Amino acid sequence: MVKKISPDPYPWKREYEHNNEMFDNQTRKFLAIINNMKELVSKKMDDATISEVFFRLTHYFERYMIQEEIYLRELGYENIEQHKQDHKEFMARIIAFREGFENGKKGFQLDMYEYLEKWFDDHMMIEDRSAVSFINESRS
Repeated sequence: MVKKISPDPYPWKREYEHNNEMFDNQTRKFLAIINNMKELVSKKMDDATISEVFFRLTHYFERYMIQEEIYLRELGYENIEQHKQDHKEFMARIIAFREGFENGKKGFQLDMYEYLEKWFDDHMMIEDRSAVSFINESRS
């Protein structure tokens, strides 16, 4: 049985906030990408729309993840190497999904959507919160 995904977007919730402008902006952008992917999975979008998601994810990595890494390194974040490795693994997974798409792999969209959701829950809501706690402690 094929898993059914609601096309309704996830709304922004206070519980997603990190109380850090940079991280909150990143989280909002990533949630928008998840919502776009949600729509793709539920409505069967065309290849151009799927390509746009890959473009947005690549831009997200280049702009936000790298900015985050530089900022955390400047502050002396003790888990920076693991954080960078997590980002590197994230991008490797996105590249693998893109290569599957380019090679005509069917059904990758649901796997990718689930991966993005898991990243949001595990990395952004846990690991990034830990980083923000470090930032706040280093400022006090």
